[in-house]
Amino acid sequence: MLKIAVIGTGTWGKNHVRVLTESGSADLVKICDAKGTNLEYLHNTFKIPTTQDHTEILQDSSIDAVSICVPSSQHYSIIKEALLSGKHVLVEKPMTTDSEQAIELQNLAGQKNLVLMVGHIFRYHPGVHKLKEEIKKGTFGKIRFMYGSRMGLMTPRQDCGVIYDFAVHDIDTFCYLLNELPTEVTCTGSFYNKNQFEDVGFITLSFSKNIKANVGVSWLTPKKVRELWIIGEEKSASMDYMTQELTIYNKGIVPQYDSFGEFSLVKQEGDDYSPFIHNKEPLKEEIHHFLECVEKSKKPISDAQNAIDVIKIVEACHTSLKEKKTIQVDFS
Repeated sequence: MLKIAVIGTGTWGKNHVRVLTESGSADLVKICDAKGTNLEYLHNTFKIPTTQDHTEILQDSSIDAVSICVPSSQHYSIIKEALLSGKHVLVEKPMTTDSEQAIELQNLAGQKNLVLMVGHIFRYHPGVHKLKEEIKKGTFGKIRFMYGSRMGLMTPRQDCGVIYDFAVHDIDTFCYLLNELPTEVTCTGSFYNKNQFEDVGFITLSFSKNIKANVGVSWLTPKKVRELWIIGEEKSASMDYMTQELTIYNKGIVPQYDSFGEFSLVKQEGDDYSPFIHNKEPLKEEIHHFLECVEKSKKPISDAQNAIDVIKIVEACHTSLKEKKTIQVDFS
């Protein structure tokens, strides 16, 4: 059985620990947190050996893979150490906050023939899968625009801004649903907490066929919001990520000609419906996929190239925010 360890057991890392202990496909043999966060609780709950030094894990040749859940600023160095020590890697998003570093890690994983997968978790969300299926079937007709809202009230992070923390999810989801990358981005935002990172961001991505995708993100909003809208010329849809509820709307504005040949737009009414979605935990689906990729030498759905593309989009967002203009995204 695959032996795996978790490095970083903070807010999200402890969920990796929980899921891996429930997995029948891997043996979670050690957990690590430099600050000792949650280690005592997790050890008492799951009886797993702990350490505050991640090099103990990387120097253990019996461990096949690691799940890295440390702050984003530490991703590059720990991923590189893990790959050099021969470990397959699952790392939380973003892979790094620098595309050149991400490319270096992608090349290193290829040289070592190791799996490097990034936790772009909404690629494993059953509601997103259903939306992608409906888009492929042509349910919405021509997509006009998409909108994501990811808001909440929380203490700003010290290692990245709200775009890397929140908007990365929606940016990646737009690309996944449309199966393409944007050509340009426009971003505005504000810095309210007197640090180097933005607290609020509003982003517009331009895709082919005149499709626009917008996302609004904030750490300052008192109500937690996690929603996605797709507006098409025939039907539209909304999804609440927290409840996994998806609604398809059979309403829209359509052209009409009266008997005198006059053109007008009229509101079309129809029945809304909610398609059945298997209520699965996205993190379980993600981790199961990683273990399968390691065991069967498969290419991950959220591989290093996918992560690099998203980082380049975010870098373009930050350039747009700084220079106050639309930026072409360079994927070369």
